[in-house]
Amino acid sequence: MRVLADRSCLPLVPWVIVLSIAAAQITSLAAQALNRTVYATVTDAKGAAVTDLTPANFKVKEGGKDREIVKAEPAKTRPHIALMVEERLAPDQSARVGLFEFVKRINGTAEISLITVGLRNTTIVPYVTDPNVLLKAINELSLNQQPTSNLTEGINDIAKLFEQQRPERPVIVVVGLSGGQAGGGSASSVLAQLRQSGATLYSVTYGPPSTSNSANLGTMADESGREQVLGDGAKQSGGRRLDVVATSAIPKALQQIADDLAAQYVITYALPEGVKPDRRVSITTDRKGISLRAPAALPDK
Repeated sequence: MRVLADRSCLPLVPWVIVLSIAAAQITSLAAQALNRTVYATVTDAKGAAVTDLTPANFKVKEGGKDREIVKAEPAKTRPHIALMVEERLAPDQSARVGLFEFVKRINGTAEISLITVGLRNTTIVPYVTDPNVLLKAINELSLNQQPTSNLTEGINDIAKLFEQQRPERPVIVVVGLSGGQAGGGSASSVLAQLRQSGATLYSVTYGPPSTSNSANLGTMADESGREQVLGDGAKQSGGRRLDVVATSAIPKALQQIADDLAAQYVITYALPEGVKPDRRVSITTDRKGISLRAPAALPDK
């Protein structure tokens, strides 16, 4: 006697497979959501990269709580660098040499966009890895100086793009003047946008803290906002601000920033299951005699 199969059960098999795959994908995504990644710069007393640290050498606290470090190693992902220069400094020969030497120091290991900042941002070169394209553009920068620039608004605009595009390793490098017009929103809103972008901010600034003799309170507040973004933004994001008293010092300052980028570690840590991410983060090391710079706050997830 031939036994007939119960065909009513057959359609269930593909659904079981589909549901199993979906469950596996959800589990995988949940596991990924428990990990967070931070870039930190580690240098010795001479500013050189320290490359022999292990996860055991670092300590991570998020929201004041110790977190398990999953991985810590020298960063290999290409930085995604917005290289911004104020139009007021673009005609200066030393500033151009600084940009030139920075690009040569990076030497194709990053994606770099060259941007001038006046009343608005102007992208001279989109993100490229070819240094020759950037060097040619630097040589051809306009010699016409603009009297003002909305620098903080320009930084805010780049931070918004980074938040939308989510490059893995976003960096903003600013070459500008101390003092002067800030432009755009309040310093607190720009700093919040910078945090949301996940970008590390570096700034090289030329001149005294205030280049204006105006006693106008509005002008003073505007200059204060610029100073706050350039200073606090760099510190809070894990970068740094380098002030120079002569434009001839800009090349050396930019080379220090290039060296910092080459000295970064990528640190991945885990959150306990069910714990919500906290924006506050602290990273320290047990290695004596070295410098560590890392973000103090992370984007909201």
